[in-house]
Amino acid sequence: MSSASTRLIPAFVRAATGGLVLLTLAALPSSFASGTRVGFKDAFAMARGNAFVATADNASAVYYNPAGLTSLPGQRLEATVYDVAVSSDYSSASGSASMNDGYQAIPQIFYSFKPTDGPWAYGVGFYAPFGLSTEWPANSPLRTFALKNDQTYLTFNLSAAYQVSPTLSLGGGLTYNKVTTDLRRALGVFGPTDLFRFKGHGDAIGYTLGAMWRPATEHSFGISYQSSTSVKMKGTTDTIPLITGEASSATFDFPDVAIIGYSYRPTPQWNFEVNLDWTNWNRFNTVTIAKASGNVPLAFNWKSGLFYEIGATRYLSEHWNVSAGYLYTENSTPDATYTPAVPDSNRSFYSLGFGYTSGNIAANVAWHYADGGTRTVTGSPPSLIGATADGTYKNSINAFALSLELRF
Repeated sequence: MSSASTRLIPAFVRAATGGLVLLTLAALPSSFASGTRVGFKDAFAMARGNAFVATADNASAVYYNPAGLTSLPGQRLEATVYDVAVSSDYSSASGSASMNDGYQAIPQIFYSFKPTDGPWAYGVGFYAPFGLSTEWPANSPLRTFALKNDQTYLTFNLSAAYQVSPTLSLGGGLTYNKVTTDLRRALGVFGPTDLFRFKGHGDAIGYTLGAMWRPATEHSFGISYQSSTSVKMKGTTDTIPLITGEASSATFDFPDVAIIGYSYRPTPQWNFEVNLDWTNWNRFNTVTIAKASGNVPLAFNWKSGLFYEIGATRYLSEHWNVSAGYLYTENSTPDATYTPAVPDSNRSFYSLGFGYTSGNIAANVAWHYADGGTRTVTGSPPSLIGATADGTYKNSINAFALSLELRF
């Protein structure tokens, strides 16, 4: 075994040990941007409107583009907290309600290692690429569609990259994904406390791919791909007051994601980037909860959508940088199968941030606000009592992120 490989093993062990602690912390419900996707993994990238696939110059490259790992000499350990609040206000002829919009902290951690004597680089990541956490009041007119719903999707990613030439790098990763789900809604036929609830857990293996081409100092092209996963959940269903703890199962299909981007650096002080980020929600159709007392089909029939991302960074000195960005994301949930558990809409994200580097430590802070406007839903499916989720929804997202990176 080479000396580089020998040094790599304890480094990965240290990263994995810290990551397991974070994995425990990360078992918090997540929030979402398009459908249930959570695409923000780094404060510097977030400040740039998440336009980062062709830059990918910190340890979060494990998520954004593993090929970027070859540009990170030595070892880097990065921890990020994304603190987000999602707001949705509903109104219709049947009444009005507001979703609980408290802040939720979503932590993630990344580690990278690039030996000085070879073309290979390596990375580890713990993060949540998808997630759902919403809660509507128990007395709202939407109670038969959504009460408290949680879905946590956690990913452990082992990545590697190879520098093919001075201008081209390729990368990829193997992911282990663990998902837990807790979905609740009222039945509306047996009284104010009746309930339908499915609670389950499952796991799946996936992979990531990436490429980075830098034909000149001023230009960089990046592409990355995250595979789809199909997760079979095993758990229980409660149909209160009729049945509790009934053994159940359901398969959830999560989308593959593809991102392409171009970065232009006219001078060392400026970096401009544009990205197209595609999420293949077309594969998320009907989820059937299988149980002995009768299967329950849940129709979603979501549609694929794009994130349009643009960002700029100005390096003020060797220590300071400032960034700004804009991101537009397309709605993925059609009216015909709309559920207020996922208050999705077309959104414009406006972002700002700054960073400071001193010696072996780098810190970045970012903020973004997403205006979802007013979405009017018509033709949504009726519940058991004939109610619908038709009406107007005013949606918004407010979030902050902090990333700390140690280089050694």
